[in-house]
Amino acid sequence: MQDSTTADPAKTFEQAQAFERDGRVSEAEGLYRGLLASYPGQPVLLHRLALLLKGRGALTEAESLLRRAIVGMPREAVLYNNLGNVLRAGERFADAVSVYRKAVDLNPSYAEALYNLGICLEDLNQFDEALVMHRRSVALKPDYGQARTRIGVILREQGRLEEALIELDRVIADSPQSFEARYYRGLTLSGLERFDEAAADLAEAATLKPGSFEAVRSLANNLRGANRLDEALSAYWRAMELQPSNPIVHDELNRLAWMANRPDTFLKSFAFARERQGDDANLLFVEAQLRLQRNDPQNAEPLLKRALAIAPNRADVSALYGRLLSRRGRHEEAFEAFDAAVKAEPSTSAYRNEFGYALLKGKHAKQSLEQFEAARRVNPFDQLALGGMCVAYRELGDSRYHTLVDIPSFARAFRLKLPAGYADAASFNAALSEELLKLHTMTSEPLEQTLRGGTQTPGLLFTRKSKLIEQAREAIAEAVETYIREMPFEAQHPLLSRRQDTFSFTHSWSCKLRSSGFHTNHVHSMGWISSAYYVSLPDALDDQEQRQGWLKFGESHMELGGADRPEHFVKPVVGQLVLFPSYFWHGTVPFQSSDDRLTVAFDVVPGDVVPDTLASGQY
Repeated sequence: MQDSTTADPAKTFEQAQAFERDGRVSEAEGLYRGLLASYPGQPVLLHRLALLLKGRGALTEAESLLRRAIVGMPREAVLYNNLGNVLRAGERFADAVSVYRKAVDLNPSYAEALYNLGICLEDLNQFDEALVMHRRSVALKPDYGQARTRIGVILREQGRLEEALIELDRVIADSPQSFEARYYRGLTLSGLERFDEAAADLAEAATLKPGSFEAVRSLANNLRGANRLDEALSAYWRAMELQPSNPIVHDELNRLAWMANRPDTFLKSFAFARERQGDDANLLFVEAQLRLQRNDPQNAEPLLKRALAIAPNRADVSALYGRLLSRRGRHEEAFEAFDAAVKAEPSTSAYRNEFGYALLKGKHAKQSLEQFEAARRVNPFDQLALGGMCVAYRELGDSRYHTLVDIPSFARAFRLKLPAGYADAASFNAALSEELLKLHTMTSEPLEQTLRGGTQTPGLLFTRKSKLIEQAREAIAEAVETYIREMPFEAQHPLLSRRQDTFSFTHSWSCKLRSSGFHTNHVHSMGWISSAYYVSLPDALDDQEQRQGWLKFGESHMELGGADRPEHFVKPVVGQLVLFPSYFWHGTVPFQSSDDRLTVAFDVVPGDVVPDTLASGQY
C-alpha cells in the first residue's frame, strides 16, 4: 500500500504549505517529514522543514537540514541567508557573518541578505561596516524601512543625530505606524534636547506597542526632560506596571516623586508591587536605600532584614544594613554586616570603604586603614578610600595626612577668562545665571546627593546644547589646564602622580541653594579634580564672622569631634572657580537670605574619557 505522502507528493507539499499558512505547524512538519522520508535529499523540502524548526527553536536540526539543502543547491543564495538566520538565532555571530557574505557573493542584489549581514555585524560591534551593508540594501530597495531604520540607529549611536533624523523621517513618511522608527526617532530627538517632540514620538511608539517597557520608560524620561513632571510620573508608573519587579524604574519613579514634591506618589510603587508578587529582595533593597537617604532608618531596617532573609548572601544588602546600623550607633552589629559584605565580594572596593567609615565612626581608625588600603589595591585612585585614609591619618596623628591634605597648595581659586561678546564678568554671569535657572525645574534636591535645601540640574550639564554653557565650559577648561600644568609630578602621590596633558570632564551639574541650604561634608567618588564655580550669590555671604554660604575644607561627615573640624574656608565670589582634589573633604556653611546661591560644579579625570551619559540615567 502506498504512503499518503508519496501518493501525490505535489499535492502533499501544497497541503503542508496550507497548514503553515493556517498556523497548523505540527501538521505541516509531519507532512514535510513524510515527504523527506521518500525524498531525503530534496533541497526545497529540507529548506521548508528547517524554517519550521527554526520557528520553534530547534536550531541544531534546522542548521543540519539547511546544510544538506546547500549540498543539493550550492548556488542558492536564499539557503545561505536562512542558514545565517539560524546561526544568528543561536548567537553564533561570526559563523552567521560568513554565510551571509556567501549569500551576498552569490547574489549582490540580495537586499535582505545585506540587511541581515549588517544586523549581524552590529551584533559584533562592527558598526562602520554594518552601516555600509545597510546603505547597500537601501540603494537596492529604497523603501526598505527596516534597513533605513538601522542606518538611523547606527548614526544616532555615533552621535550623528541630524543625519539619523533624516533617515528616520524618511521611514516614518513611508510607514507612519513603524514602532522601531518612532521609537528611535524619539531617542534621537531626545539627544538633540527636543524633549517635547521626543515625547510625542515615544508616546506614539508606546501606543503602537503598549507592552514595550523601553518605549514607556523613555517616554517618562523625556517628559521629565520637558519638565512635564506629572505626565512623567504617570509614565513611570505605567512602566512600573509593565515590569513591577524592575528595581530601576521604581528608583526613577520615586526619586522624581521626591524632587517634584509628590508625597502622594513617593514610595507607593513598592506596596503596589508587593501586593502583586510578594517580597522581592531587589525592591526591598531599593526601598530601604531611599528611606535611608530620606533619613528614615527606622522604617528601612525591617525592609533590609526581610531582604537578608530572602537573600542572606547578598553583599549589597549586607553593606546597606551595615550603613544603617552604623548611622544608628550600633557599631558592633554594623561591623558584622560589613564583614559579611566583604566576605561575599572581597574585590568590591565600595563595601571595604563603607566598612572603613563605619570603623572610623566606631573609633577604630587603625583598623579602618586596613579596609581603605584593601580598596586601593583594587583601585589605587579610589577617592572614597583616599578620603577615608585622610581622616584615619588625622585621627591617628599620622604625618602622612599633611602630605595628602595640603590645602594651601591644592585648593586654588581662579578668575575665568571673559568669553567674547560680554562687557564684563558681571554681565556674563548674569546671563549664565538666567540660563541655568531654566534647568532648575524641580522642587527638592536629589535624595542621593549632598545638597540640602535646594535643587540640582539632571544629567550632564556640559553636554547641554547651550552657547552660554559651552562658553562657560571653555573658560573653565582653560583654568583647569592651568591648574594641571602648574601641578608638580610626584610618582607616589595619588593626586600628583596622575598628571597628564589631557583631561576630561565626567560629571557636571548646577546647584541652587535656598535660604538655610547647604552641602553636607563629602568627597567626590568619581573624580580626580573637583570644583565650585560661583555664578550668583546672596549678599549674606559677605559676613566674615559667620561665613554663611562659604566653602569649607577638612571636616568629614562623621561628626567625630576633636580634630574633625573645618581647617580652611573659601569665601565665594561671583566669577570665581575653586579647584581641589576630589578626595578633599568639603561642604558649605548654611546661609540665611532671600536670594539663592547658584553654582556650577564638575569632576575632571586624566586622559580622554567619554562621559558616561547612559549611566547618568537621564535620557
